[in-house]
Amino acid sequence: MQFTMYSRFIPTLAKLGAPATADYAANLGFSSVEVLEVTSPGHPSVIPDRETAKTVRQALAERGLTVACYSVGTCVYRSPDAEESLKYQAEIAAELGSPFLHHTLLPWLKRTGDLPSFDEALEITADVAARVAKYAAPLGITCLYEDQGLYANGVTGFGTFYREIKNRAANVGVCGDVGNVLFVDESPVPFFREFIGEIRHVHIKDYLYKTNISASPGMYWLETGNGSWVRDTMIGHGDLDIAGCMDILKKAGYDGALAFENEHPEPYEAGVVQGMDYLKRFI
Repeated sequence: MQFTMYSRFIPTLAKLGAPATADYAANLGFSSVEVLEVTSPGHPSVIPDRETAKTVRQALAERGLTVACYSVGTCVYRSPDAEESLKYQAEIAAELGSPFLHHTLLPWLKRTGDLPSFDEALEITADVAARVAKYAAPLGITCLYEDQGLYANGVTGFGTFYREIKNRAANVGVCGDVGNVLFVDESPVPFFREFIGEIRHVHIKDYLYKTNISASPGMYWLETGNGSWVRDTMIGHGDLDIAGCMDILKKAGYDGALAFENEHPEPYEAGVVQGMDYLKRFI
């Protein structure tokens, strides 16, 4: 397994440029990076084209780093622009040397009156995801999907979406996120156990988790779909059963990336050191 810089990679790249960011990632002890592209207003692209991708790949390679995954935060429901953008992102992923294009499906965290039904969201989303995956296949890219939001989340919800996509496209897999299942109030261990045969990439994070309270605990806390609350914290400091997930990965022979999605309010570099020290106990 390899430690991958995910959180802070793109902001650091935007601030320092590729060579200095590669130095920073390597000095922190990472052997690869995960690139995040957010396709929404207010998020200018840091790697807007294939030429920039080549430059970034070269700078990383000079420090012995690779791109473990290229991720895109988007919503594909009834969005032709999102579909076309994802196809171009697959080309950028290929230029970066990433084996994977991971993209979100339906990021909604709260139910509102104008959201589609589960079945309607499923059919439309699966069709879009499959078309993107088929476009990515000749580029040598596998498309990944994670447990996220209210729809494609949890053992049953995510499984329904994933099976529908896989019925339409062959080059697909799972990005196992150890924390996102909390947003549907499930544990990550049953999720990892259910999908271990499909997991190609892993997002590592940790959450503090509170249930049965009527109001927000305060700053940094996010509400789940069923009224519980989660807050990012250093890996190993929270309530997630990371040890259980790592045991499943190790027994299955997983040798891919552990991408640090550490968005906690505690100091970033201290969180990286803590996370690496903690995870080394299991690998």
